[in-house]
Amino acid sequence: MRERVVVTTAVSVLTVMLVLTLTPLLLMFYTSLKPTGTLFQRATEITVADFEIGELNSIGGPIETEAGGTSSVRMAFQPAEPVPQQNRVVAVQYHKAGGGAAQWQTRISQDMRKFSFLEFRARGEVGGETFTVDLVDLKGRRTSLGLREFSRGGLTTQWETIRIPIEAFHLQVLSPDLPERQAEELAISFKEGSGTIYLDDIRLRFKNWTVTNYGDVLFSGPFGRYAVNSTVISLIVTFGNLLFATMVGYAFARKDFPFKQVMFFMIVGSIAIPPQVLMVPVFILMKHLGWLNTYWALIVPNMVLPFNVFLMRQYISKLPLAVEEAARIDGANEWQIFWRVIMPLSQPALAVAGINTFMGSWNTFLYPFLLTNSVEMRTLPVGLAMYKSLHGVDWVHLMAGSAITALPVIVVFLCFQRHIIEGLTRGSTVG
Repeated sequence: MRERVVVTTAVSVLTVMLVLTLTPLLLMFYTSLKPTGTLFQRATEITVADFEIGELNSIGGPIETEAGGTSSVRMAFQPAEPVPQQNRVVAVQYHKAGGGAAQWQTRISQDMRKFSFLEFRARGEVGGETFTVDLVDLKGRRTSLGLREFSRGGLTTQWETIRIPIEAFHLQVLSPDLPERQAEELAISFKEGSGTIYLDDIRLRFKNWTVTNYGDVLFSGPFGRYAVNSTVISLIVTFGNLLFATMVGYAFARKDFPFKQVMFFMIVGSIAIPPQVLMVPVFILMKHLGWLNTYWALIVPNMVLPFNVFLMRQYISKLPLAVEEAARIDGANEWQIFWRVIMPLSQPALAVAGINTFMGSWNTFLYPFLLTNSVEMRTLPVGLAMYKSLHGVDWVHLMAGSAITALPVIVVFLCFQRHIIEGLTRGSTVG
């Protein structure tokens, strides 16, 4: 009975710890796939215009008409018929003749990749009225769809909801020089003839999920440069530690030299020094070397970390000496023993040191923030902090950036998981 209680308690504690650990991660990925919203709230639509505030739409853009030549377009705001949840509608009277333009338009300024449908309520004065729905970018490029594609006979005299899939538009026409498909205006262009139509409740409905946030973060602004910097720095620091920390650990484990124990205790003691204590000395040293705002300042101080030296020394000291002696008898020198004997036998410890070093270098914020002052040299954690301060709390893009930052570490851990576990468990059994 007592053992069952212990097991149940242990499982419960582990479950709670797992939930607490995974919840922020899952929430991050969940938010990064939203078109818009916050961590805990999800937006489903934007009301472009419900015509309750005169000649401004619901997102602050003007509502206008445009006519050229002998064409004319006039609009008037008037009370709706007694339909539930309707107050005012817009009546658009048009006359299209010759080649002159005749359109009703309102500003939306939205990235259309995030939306699934354009919806609006409409009816005609006599029935049969038709027009095209246009999305127009800042330079006047437009993509159009005819109403007859969604309402074959045109409008009727009864209110109906027109629902147009955004994917039916040729969005590639809009802002082709940008990753976004930005539509500045929504326009209704009239065909030849005269008539009156009534409009109400123009809405854009968001997609349920989208991956465009990742593209926005990577290709809009310098975030891609931050990713390159983090990758270069983390890889060089990781490989440097795997090589040099193993060399130093091998020397401490197998060689005798003056002040060996004192130097080793100094290395172990330096593990306990908080990095914040070293900020000012490191900054002054980098300044005197002329390394501020360079890769050297972010790489060289981290090329040999004390913990990795300690880890490799402890692991190598438990490797059997007989293997090294056999290699010496076969004529191997120290360099050959190190590369062909010590390094292969130390793979589990190298995996632990590698993942710890990569994670630490990839996620570090303090020193890159302190030692760099240009956009070109920032790393992902610093860039993420700057992104937040520059754009406010734009949660979907902030979480997409966080997901991009977290993914490489997760991938590296999953790839080397077996070696990491082996390195943690074999340390006490080697020998």
